[in-house]
Amino acid sequence: MRIDRPSLITELMPNYSLRQVDHVAVAAEPPQAYAVARNVEMYRVPFVRRLFWLRTLPERIAHWLRGKSQELNRSSRIDDITGAGSGFLLLGERPDREVVVGSVGKFWQPTIEFVPVTPAEFRTFERPGYGKLAWCIRVDPRIGGGSWITIELRVGATDVMSLSRFRRYWWLIGRFSHAIRHGVLRLLVQELGAVPADASRELAGDELLPGVRFQKTHATTIEAPDDHVWPWLMQMGAGRAGWYSFDFLDNGRMPSADHIIPELQSLSVGDILPALPRRTDGFAVVSLDAPRSLVLGDPALVPGGLRPKSAPPWKTSWAFVLEPIGGDATRLTVRVRADYAPGLKMAVLRPAIALAHEVMERRQLHNLRLRAEAMGAT
Repeated sequence: MRIDRPSLITELMPNYSLRQVDHVAVAAEPPQAYAVARNVEMYRVPFVRRLFWLRTLPERIAHWLRGKSQELNRSSRIDDITGAGSGFLLLGERPDREVVVGSVGKFWQPTIEFVPVTPAEFRTFERPGYGKLAWCIRVDPRIGGGSWITIELRVGATDVMSLSRFRRYWWLIGRFSHAIRHGVLRLLVQELGAVPADASRELAGDELLPGVRFQKTHATTIEAPDDHVWPWLMQMGAGRAGWYSFDFLDNGRMPSADHIIPELQSLSVGDILPALPRRTDGFAVVSLDAPRSLVLGDPALVPGGLRPKSAPPWKTSWAFVLEPIGGDATRLTVRVRADYAPGLKMAVLRPAIALAHEVMERRQLHNLRLRAEAMGAT
């Protein structure tokens, strides 16, 4: 369900100095999700109302000093904020998929000096002294049903001095912008329905150990397409590219690779990825569905596989599942499952093993995200 066509905001504002993206999954299918998101009333978020009141305070004081009154808008849908004289314009729209709003102005001034431009002029506007801002609401289909809703923001400036002013302004305002996006996305989840949490979803590899005594799920959103994430998974393993976690613990103090290694991009079911350096045992490739899922685990889970004599007293599966979010992002979900015979030994070991896995898995996902996003930026 990968979307290969560039997003509309990329076509309209390909160059920027700052990009912020937030995603949320909803139960509604894309047509319904887009209709609601396209017309979301942002004033329904209390924080947005308070922020707008604060942002327009200097203008209202100026009007009051001149003996004039200023009516505040009571609606903040996209069509309202892109109306005549607002300073923001509708840059473009792909029906049922994406809508982009933008503006050119001196945003750092108490009263913003907007430049009236057309959508065509926005893309090529380069007059010194101004900042540029564009944001979009985008809806993409979700594997298994439902939709991904993305709010993406891009900002830039037309010269170095303006960018410096914009950055100082954004140091404060950017925090409010982030809170607004989160508030709007929470509202859309309420309107369109939540999806099952990552921990309760059925994933590839769950069937291998149907009755487990331990399961832990972690997930992260990576701002890079799935084909920029998958190669990092294919080369995992001690003595290979590493595990991208704490290298002094699981890679013999050798740093995990920070680049794609072509000769490590071929795996087959049954292959062993060493768990530790200078060892031949480790995690077997149990199933492989490129570029969607890679399931590692106990060698005995492979058809015809045998457990080595040195195997620990538990069986595990370790699944890495990729879900595209349009063509620009990927949701990576990782799940470890373990089954073992109950007893005093495991009662003592389980808390320590669970804590070690928690710390190292979080580190692994953090480093995978940094590597894949850096690859996407090149």
